[in-house]
Amino acid sequence: MASTALCVAWLSIPSVAAAQAMSDAEKIERLERQTEALQKQLKALQNEIAQTRQRTAKVEAAQATAPRAAPPPPADKGPILKAPTLAISDKVKVTLGGFIAAESVWRQRNEAADMGSSFAGIPYPFSPLYHENEFHGSARQSRISLLIEGAIDPQQKLSGYFETDFLGVGTTSNYNQSNSWAPRLRQAYGTYDDADWGFHVLAGQSWSLLTQNQTGITPRKENIPLTIDASYVVGFNYTRNWQIRFVKDFGPELSFGISVENPASIVGASTATAPAGTGGTFASGGIVNGVVTNFSNTGSSFLSTVPITTDQAPDIIEKAAFDPGWGHYEAVALQRFFNDSTLTCALGPCIAGSVGQAGTTSDRSAFGWGIGGSVLLPVIPKYLEFTGSVLYGQGIGRYGAGQLPDVTIGADGSLTPLTGLQTMIGLIGHPTEGLDVYAYAGLEQVEPKYFNSGTTLLGYGNPGFSNVGCTITTPSSFAGTTPTNCIANNRRLEDVTVGFWQNLYKGDFGRVAAGAQYEYIRRQAFAGLGGAPSTDDNIVMTSLRWYPF
Repeated sequence: MASTALCVAWLSIPSVAAAQAMSDAEKIERLERQTEALQKQLKALQNEIAQTRQRTAKVEAAQATAPRAAPPPPADKGPILKAPTLAISDKVKVTLGGFIAAESVWRQRNEAADMGSSFAGIPYPFSPLYHENEFHGSARQSRISLLIEGAIDPQQKLSGYFETDFLGVGTTSNYNQSNSWAPRLRQAYGTYDDADWGFHVLAGQSWSLLTQNQTGITPRKENIPLTIDASYVVGFNYTRNWQIRFVKDFGPELSFGISVENPASIVGASTATAPAGTGGTFASGGIVNGVVTNFSNTGSSFLSTVPITTDQAPDIIEKAAFDPGWGHYEAVALQRFFNDSTLTCALGPCIAGSVGQAGTTSDRSAFGWGIGGSVLLPVIPKYLEFTGSVLYGQGIGRYGAGQLPDVTIGADGSLTPLTGLQTMIGLIGHPTEGLDVYAYAGLEQVEPKYFNSGTTLLGYGNPGFSNVGCTITTPSSFAGTTPTNCIANNRRLEDVTVGFWQNLYKGDFGRVAAGAQYEYIRRQAFAGLGGAPSTDDNIVMTSLRWYPF
């Protein structure tokens, strides 16, 4: 039995060895198959990495076509939050922005204004508004913005930007119950950028080219005061209007731009006693020295309640921006073209509004101009910045926050530009993370332009104008309307503003910032009969804003 078992065991040894050998072969085959599968997976991962790198390169190239990147603006620590973007495709991305505001304003004088002060409209003592305080709570500065960017190729880029708030006024707007404030168009424009040529085009409604930038000539990098006041600061140069802008970069340090922009004119004209047929504010035309002049269109179906001046050519603005490595510097030039139509009557004095008067119609044009510049200096990098600007010329009133007049009406009915000066300085500090403090001071003024027509005093700032009624505070003067013996042509506006923004929260749900501001404004008139009246206003504002994006 033992021998038999031994024989069986001996005979089975080759079979076990063969089975073991086959098992090893199968293992090797199995390992080879696994290795082949892993190689396929590795190749797929390598392809995916290559595709990802290609997409990343396209995005980086598209971003490189944008104007030069600016350093973070002061407001980045205060009222502005950079929103995340959503990639619609490899070439298009969308960025949402905006904030929700809960704000308040208190004024010593009742300007009948909301969050935007009327710098040139502070009431004089004759008005009951002078003796009244004013308080409003408002959410009207709440803002919505949308930025769409698309890369044509690695060097060319198209962008569109839209921005709105609720400082518009509709037919149902009121403070009584519904507070139905209308949306207002702030900005809506498209841009084209070519990185190879350093060439940029903007078309639509945007901040004027005259407005200071933080770096280069770059849309959405304007150096806007950090104020809660929606009218900003006296002396700040800006409009937001239609324009077509062309910019050329000459290396990273120098840019040059030219813009044609929608024109409009602020006309200042009055007489000493406002005799019949000569004046008031000439809001819909009037008679000057026997000449009918009409420079607005308030009777059409287009903006029937808003004066439309008869400008026949756009304003033209040029800017050179210099970024040498420390600070940002700008030089600007402005050309304007004023026009109105006059009727010189053949048979005696013209009568405003009369039809069929015999006479000669003439178009009269005048030229306005301005020169100026600005600086933005990092006095203590990351902690303290200085900004300053100046603009001087004739017919520049509309480009200042104070909105002093551009022109007055001459003896022949022509629009005569007024010489003006606008300047502003500011300090912006960042003492700690999330805290911005600011202080601004500004001035705007115009020179007089007047003449006599017989016994009638015309023009702007005439020393023969009557200002006697401006300072009367007796009950008989509380009629709520400007007395005819208070011409008080505005001569100068002065402004001092201080305030701060403090982050209360910054995290996954956006950012919440609180701000407070004090502002002092002084309004001075030209001297006339009865003296040179002046008035002022003390203003306190608060703001709580949530930036969800």
